[in-house]
Formats: sequence, structure tokens, C-alpha cells
Amino acid sequence: MANVKKVPYYHVRKGLFGSEVKKVSTARGCIPLNTPRGISIDRLAPGMKPSPPPKASLDAPKNARAEPAPRLRKSAKENQKKKKSPPEQLEAEICENPPVFDLQDVPVAMDNLGWTVSAKLARRWFSGPANIYDNNPKSIQPINDTDVTLEWTLRFGSVRKKYEKLLSKDIYNEAAIDTAKLKVLTKIKKRFSEERTVNLGFNTSSSLSDLLQFHIDWQFQLLSLSDGDTFDGLTLTDLTGALANFTIYIAVGNVEISGEKYFRYERSKNLYCLDAVGRITHVYAYVKDNYSFNGEQYLGHWNKQGIIIAPGTWLTGSTQEKRDSDIDIWVKAINKPVDTRRSLFGKFKEPDVYFPVFNADYNQWRERHRRGQDFMIYSKPVHLKLSKPIVFKLGEICRPEPLNSLA
Repeated sequence: MANVKKVPYYHVRKGLFGSEVKKVSTARGCIPLNTPRGISIDRLAPGMKPSPPPKASLDAPKNARAEPAPRLRKSAKENQKKKKSPPEQLEAEICENPPVFDLQDVPVAMDNLGWTVSAKLARRWFSGPANIYDNNPKSIQPINDTDVTLEWTLRFGSVRKKYEKLLSKDIYNEAAIDTAKLKVLTKIKKRFSEERTVNLGFNTSSSLSDLLQFHIDWQFQLLSLSDGDTFDGLTLTDLTGALANFTIYIAVGNVEISGEKYFRYERSKNLYCLDAVGRITHVYAYVKDNYSFNGEQYLGHWNKQGIIIAPGTWLTGSTQEKRDSDIDIWVKAINKPVDTRRSLFGKFKEPDVYFPVFNADYNQWRERHRRGQDFMIYSKPVHLKLSKPIVFKLGEICRPEPLNSLA
């Protein structure tokens, strides 16, 4: 039997209170595999029917024989020479026929981990027509506004704590107020010029039917969250699997306008003016993120039971581990299947073999099946009353008026 160096890993599994992570030491670590078969992308896309088999050619020889497979075993003489030398510790073990794991089995693993939202989003991607996100947050993309809610994201990691800080402090910083002021001023100038209304206050609820345009027109503050913020302790969660890095946005909700109104007389025209003050009393909060597979990214080692993670990668959140000698082996083995050998008997068992998954696998799957839809995720915007209104001066706003107009 080959003497192969084992390497440690993180095992994500379903626990009583959600998923949990356990670090498996080198002594009981996994074994990288050299194999001609990696993760499969052969299974048909959801709802697709197989093509009819090609007709047999009349010119094909009836007694054709397949070429014999190349011999993998060395001669007895070579093996004897090897026995005389000290055993060499290999970096990977040869495995000719590992268990089959298809990319579309990733949502199955997510379900087994209790990651229900992650599984829904993954299946949505596989079932949709091919679409590649262009990395432009203002571009028109397919939208999913049903599977993720703001309240759901607040259950995980440090998201709620940072969200509360956003609403109590960061929303009042100078840059955010300046952005909100500019958006409100544009709206008020237009209303004051075109509408003869006493009350210039407004709310943005009528804009919610077009979430992209609502976001462009009224968002003024944000909270960027990293994948580490989605962890419960050191444990990956459903939120990690669904969104990883994502953003919570704040948009203008209700605005009150006040200020002194007066006439200003000039030689060429008479103006009716307002020295306006704006007060934002309510806002909308929502999640927005793209669900796509752009870039070169390692997404963990998967099988139908779940996921294990190579130490020193972004998923473990550890930079110190990168100096460990075991990590050097993982650098070479990151694109290889691994065998955890947790079964009592035998090796290369389906529950024990995990396959590396990268963004590139999803892009290759999309190219082959002409499916795989990148899309934008929005949560339904939540209407919130601020504990302290955002107040700002809009300055003098004027419109032409006849001399005898009444305020």
C-alpha cells in the first residue's frame, strides 16, 4: 500500500443547532487522490430531455476490440528494487475509479447540512437559462426577491450587531447625509417647479415596483459584510453558503420638507422661493447581492453528505495557517479529490471522497448545458422609522411666479 501523507481539514456537518465545524488533525486527515475523474458535469440540466442515441454506422467493424488499457503496475523486478529502498511518502494516492459526484449534487449536500436557502438559490441557478453577470451593479439582471429576507440574514454571525450600528450611528455620517441630501434636493426641485402643492413631503414607496431603479434613485448608505461575518463562531452557516460576502443597503423612505416661503422680486422676473429644510423620518433597509460565479474561487470540497474545507483558504478565515507545512501540501492538492477514510472498511467510499469545486466548474457546466442563470438577489425592503430623523438644509429653491401670486 502506498505511503501517502495525510493532511488536515475542516469538516462541516449538521449539528443540533445548525451546521458545525470540526478540525480534523493530520493524524486522521484526508488523503489526496490522483485520479482521471473529477467532479462530473454530465447530468442533464433540470427539465432537459436526453438527445436520441446516434444511429449505428454500417461501416463500423462488427468485431472491433478496444485497445487494452495501459499497464499501471510495475514489473516484479522494479518492485523488488523499490522494496530495497526506504519507503517514500507520496503526496497523493492513485484512484482509477472514484465515486461519481455531479455538480448538481451540491444542492443535495446543502439540504443535508440544513442549508435550505442555499439549496434553493443553487437550484434556481441550475434551472434558469444561461446568463452571465457583467459585474455592473446597475445593469439589468434577472431578480430573485423571494428567497432571502433581511430578518433571515440577521440570525447569523455578527450581522445583527453590525446592522444595529448601521442604523444607530453610520447612517448619520456626513458622507451618507450628503448623498441623501442630493437625492432629496433633486426630487424637491422638480416638485417645487412642476407642482403647485403646499406639502412638498413625499415617500418613495411607489418606486418599489422596480427594485433596480429604486436602488439607483434612493440608496444612500450601505453595510458591506464579509463571509466571516456570516459564521457562527468558526462555523459556516446557511448564510455563508447562500451569500458569503453581501451588502445591506439603506434607502430614503419618508421625507418631510419645511422652511420659510417668500417672494423675491427681480427686474426680469418674480420668484417664489422656499428656504428648505429636509427631514428623513423613515428609511428602507434591504439586502442586495449578485449570485454569480465570476472570478477564480475555491468553494470547498463537496460530496452528497456535505463539505470539507482546506485549511489556509478564504473559507477558514485563517492567514496564520498558511505558514504551516501541511498547507504546502494542500496548495498542491487543492484541485484533487480527497478521501477522508472515515469508513471502517475499504477506501474510496462514496461518503468519504470529496471533490474540489471552483467557480470554473459552474462556468464549464453553463457552457455545456446552455443553462445556469446568474441573478441579482434582493430582499423585500423593510420600512423603518428612525430613532432620530436625518435633518439637512436644502438651501433656497425658487420658481418663476406672477407678481400677484399667493403663497
